[in-house]
Amino acid sequence: MGGRTVNAAATLERSAARRRWTPLAGIMTLSAMGAAGSGLLSAVASKVIAAVAGPAALGLLGTLQQISQIALTGATANGGTALARGASALDGIERREFLRTAAITFLFATVLVVSILCLEPARVASLGGLPESSATLVKWIAGVAGVSAAYVFLTSLLNGLGAARRLALLQLAGPGAMAILAWPAARRAVAPITFPIMLMAAASSTVIAALFTLRPYRRTLAGWFLGAGRWWQRDASRQFLSISAAMLATGLAGSAALTFVRSRIIRSQGLAEAGQFDAAWGVSMNQVSLVLASLQTHYLPALARARTTREKREEIASVLMLAAPASAIVIAIIAAAKPFWLTLFYSAEFRQASLYLRWTLLGDYLKVASWILSIPMLAAADVRMFLAADLSACAVLAASSIALARFRTPAEAAAIGFMLTHAVHLAICAFYVRLRGLPVLVWAGGLSLVIGVSFLKWNT
Repeated sequence: MGGRTVNAAATLERSAARRRWTPLAGIMTLSAMGAAGSGLLSAVASKVIAAVAGPAALGLLGTLQQISQIALTGATANGGTALARGASALDGIERREFLRTAAITFLFATVLVVSILCLEPARVASLGGLPESSATLVKWIAGVAGVSAAYVFLTSLLNGLGAARRLALLQLAGPGAMAILAWPAARRAVAPITFPIMLMAAASSTVIAALFTLRPYRRTLAGWFLGAGRWWQRDASRQFLSISAAMLATGLAGSAALTFVRSRIIRSQGLAEAGQFDAAWGVSMNQVSLVLASLQTHYLPALARARTTREKREEIASVLMLAAPASAIVIAIIAAAKPFWLTLFYSAEFRQASLYLRWTLLGDYLKVASWILSIPMLAAADVRMFLAADLSACAVLAASSIALARFRTPAEAAAIGFMLTHAVHLAICAFYVRLRGLPVLVWAGGLSLVIGVSFLKWNT
């Protein structure tokens, strides 16, 4: 009798595991396909600009994109995650007041950031490592930030709706526009204004695509925003800012640290070497986004809905078990032939970026795990721990880049600093979650693969 009970319990547990894994694997596959398409289109745009205009043009574009990213972080109060979490976890009037309050917060932050960029463009350009004569470019970036903030708000609503398929397709809009515009922009790269115009056109296309994607949810969204309830609610504001403020602080700190690092590279080694660094950075970011983008649609809302510690741990373990092998295989393939991939995605001029890519690939594998283990902090609204982990990582990036520049070039020091940053962040997040058992062994196996291949192909 006891054996039957044990067998029945085991059968139920396997059935529950299948119910967790099947939708997770499906969502990851769908989102990964969208991320892969997005990455491919981004690679096409970078390839065209690199091949036609060269490393210096790519360095200028990367600098403008970095300034735009900082502006976007401020223009949204980095509240995309907080918005998606609230839309998933709340309902009724409570959700309506939360979303209205979040919308007003987005609008206020966007107006503030756009005003700063328009009033102090020369100073912003200088902080980004560009000459003050680039002020006109920064004014265009103000428009890019404003339009992109609307896109973040709309996609956060889609995330809250659980529209994984539509989000996956929507990822293609911006990179697709960049790929189309890259050729005419590269041919006119002698006129730097070409690049911010290209960024503005791409951002506008993403908003149009997002509005079209949301059309089937008009009635649902009308119920979310229209009806009883206040347009500004103090408790809703606190709830939004409890996560958004932490994300804003860490987002600005991370972007500021990267901007600081890139400005040191530009001032010391020039825009061309910054372009080489951006090539390595781009390969790293595009491949790691295959894993992270495939998770973000499902992971945070699922953790926010989990009601017990066991449910949360099972969700974390399932995600890590799927993500670790996938990221390890992709990173190992790239590490085995770094010059080939740099030539394929950019041009033969960028083969020397292998020097930086060998470090950033190691950091990528650590980044995937640290991201997975940091999301439970947001799901539990543990703002202090999230802040401590991310701000510590940002401090490591800036400090290690300065310290290592005594022995290496600023660009290589930044690449090594990237790896150290995610090592520290992972250590803090692992201590917080304290996950044990098979997921940790699987992750360690993936790390061994990445280190082994990287060591064998270190000097290629």
